[in-house]
Amino acid sequence: MRALLPEPVQDVDVHDHYAEGWVEEGGIRFDMLVSADGAATAAGLSAGLQTPGDNRVFAALRDLADVIVAGSGTVLAEGYRPTRDVQARRAVRARFGLAPLAPIAVLSRSLGLDPAQPLFDGSASARTLVLTCAAADPQRRAALSRSCEVVDCGETSVEPGLVRAALQERGFRRILGEGGPTVLSSFAAAGELDELCLSVTPLLAGPAAPRILAGEPWAGRPLPLVLAGILEEDGALFLRYRAVRR
Repeated sequence: MRALLPEPVQDVDVHDHYAEGWVEEGGIRFDMLVSADGAATAAGLSAGLQTPGDNRVFAALRDLADVIVAGSGTVLAEGYRPTRDVQARRAVRARFGLAPLAPIAVLSRSLGLDPAQPLFDGSASARTLVLTCAAADPQRRAALSRSCEVVDCGETSVEPGLVRAALQERGFRRILGEGGPTVLSSFAAAGELDELCLSVTPLLAGPAAPRILAGEPWAGRPLPLVLAGILEEDGALFLRYRAVRR
C-alpha cells in the first residue's frame, strides 16, 4: 500500500489534468457521480450529489469532448439542453485544438422523444444526433429527422460498438458519456469503455438509491480499472480510471 499524494499540489488546472492522455488519444470516457455509499442519485437526480468541484469537472470534461453522449432517460430526467456557445468555452476548446462546440448525441431505442424540446427542435448551434436502431418507430424517426441527424446503430438495440463507429465516422474521436447507469453498463460490458471519471461526494444517500451501473448482469469476470489520477476538494474525490480491456 502506498500514499498517492504525499505532497498535495494546490490550484490544479482541471482542464490540463483531464486533457493529459486524452486529447491526443481520444476514446470513450464516462463522467459519473456517486455518494460515499455508492448512490448514483439523491431524490432521483444527480443534482442532489453535486458539489462545486464536481460542477467544474463536469464542465471541463464537456470542454474536452468532441461529442457528448447520454441515454434518453438521463436526457429527459436531467432536462438536457444544447451546449451553450460562450466565448470562454470556445477559448478553452481552441487551446486544445477542438471545434467550438460539442453536439449532444442521444441514445434511444424507441425514439420516445419530443421533437419540440429545445434539444431536438433544430435551434442548437451544434446539431443534435439521435442514435437509435432499425426497429425504431418510423413516424417518430421522420419527426426527429426534420431537425436532428438520426443514425441507426443496430437492428433491435443500440449497440455500443456501432455507436463508437458512427461517431468516429463523423470525426468525433473524443466521446464523453454522461449516463445513465444502464448506458454505462452496456458500454462497459461490450468493451467500449476506455475511461471512467468518477466523482465521489462526501454524503451518505441511504440504501434505496441506484448505483452507477444498472441493467442485465454481466457475463464473465469484472472489468479491471487502473487509477490514472485523483483530485480532492472539500472532502470530495475526483477519480480518473482507465479501463483494462478484457
